[in-house]
Amino acid sequence: MVHQDPSPISNKDTGNIACDSYHKYKEDVDFLEDLGVNFYRFSISWSRILPTGYSNKVNQKGLQYYKDLTKELVNRNITPVATIFHWDLPQPLAGLGWPNSNLAELFVEYAKIVIEELPDVGVWITFNEPKQICHFGYGTGMFAPGIHSSGVGEYECVYTVLKAHAETYYMYKALNRSAPMGITIDCEWYEPKSDSAADKEAAKRNVDFECGIYAHPIFVGDWPEDVKIRVYERSMRENYSKSRLPELTLSEISYILGTADFLGLNYYVTFTVTDDIEDLTNVTSYNNDVRVVLGNISNVESGSNGFPIVPWGLTKVLKYVKTEYNNPTILITEIGISDDGSTLKDEPRIKALTEYFSAILDSIYEDGVNVIGVTIWSLLDNFEWLNGYSARFGLYQVDFTNDTRPRTAKSSVEFFKNVIKTKSLDSSNDGGSSINRVNGYVFGFIILSFYLFKLW
Repeated sequence: MVHQDPSPISNKDTGNIACDSYHKYKEDVDFLEDLGVNFYRFSISWSRILPTGYSNKVNQKGLQYYKDLTKELVNRNITPVATIFHWDLPQPLAGLGWPNSNLAELFVEYAKIVIEELPDVGVWITFNEPKQICHFGYGTGMFAPGIHSSGVGEYECVYTVLKAHAETYYMYKALNRSAPMGITIDCEWYEPKSDSAADKEAAKRNVDFECGIYAHPIFVGDWPEDVKIRVYERSMRENYSKSRLPELTLSEISYILGTADFLGLNYYVTFTVTDDIEDLTNVTSYNNDVRVVLGNISNVESGSNGFPIVPWGLTKVLKYVKTEYNNPTILITEIGISDDGSTLKDEPRIKALTEYFSAILDSIYEDGVNVIGVTIWSLLDNFEWLNGYSARFGLYQVDFTNDTRPRTAKSSVEFFKNVIKTKSLDSSNDGGSSINRVNGYVFGFIILSFYLFKLW
């Protein structure tokens, strides 16, 4: 996709080499050790392990890289947290695609190879952000493989991804492995624009379509009710013979329910929501199913990519997840903001992370949310999909114009090192209130101590 002409990627950037952690992984683990972290989340490429997509041809060099990486992490007392699928479907399988439920079986075969060959992994995540896979890959067509099947193909994709996740979970448990396995879902917050019942219902509906359609079957059972109703109603008005959302049978509901030891949660943005009017029935689309109008939150700063920085939205997401999904164990697998790469002094990132950490503490102590760990996105500047290298999320800057891809610490590195070292959000040694100090201490103990996973 990134080699198309014209390119859909900013500045015609490609992921051919990116930050080249393939060759520089030992240097990157040096950075992790210097930071003082005790776990590291990374993703595995299906194509690197199985170039054809099928299990009959295993690329041993690809496997060896991940073996070397996980060994290096373990030798430094850093727990490897591995994501099995992070959007990169092998090209030979693109014609099959996630809307085809047969892909689930191929995914399980791939996952089994990875799991058996990487015994040092301490935590497994099946999928990263299935919304991006399904909605943007097979609905809007913005992400690879660029399929435009809004309101149809994307729902078939959701069904297949959940089926693949559940089958992988049962396969994994049959191997009698003790490390936990979960799934990472990106849940943004949608604030009602007004106090009207219509706007409140619209806001909840939008969360259920974007987050609940993936989380509800795993942690509650079946699709969210408002999602089922909306897609069915629109399908009937559009003269379909049945709902475009695949119906989950009772056996499928039972099979998918409970297939996660924890919820991986990514959070980036918050928007306002207004209920929208019903659109014409001659157009099938996800937007017509959801039927909302999104707006920007007033008086908030944004990252270089335009994402609004709204820490209180994270607090509301966490409380919502606790309430709606039976108070699951939560590992926050991504929070962060982007810069444009023009400076190493990333004070906006330090400010945002401080506010995000405080929001998490509020969720733990005021709402009783079960957050056990946090991963910042990201260690390094990276190939950021459509943004290419124009949006920089890393604690370390990468010079993508240099063949050796040198890394340079940004100001946020010292900030994060200090948080880990002092177990506090207070940058001074003797300032801050007592409650901040207590929260800071427990912050260091819970949020940054990964040993809690070993209790599973």
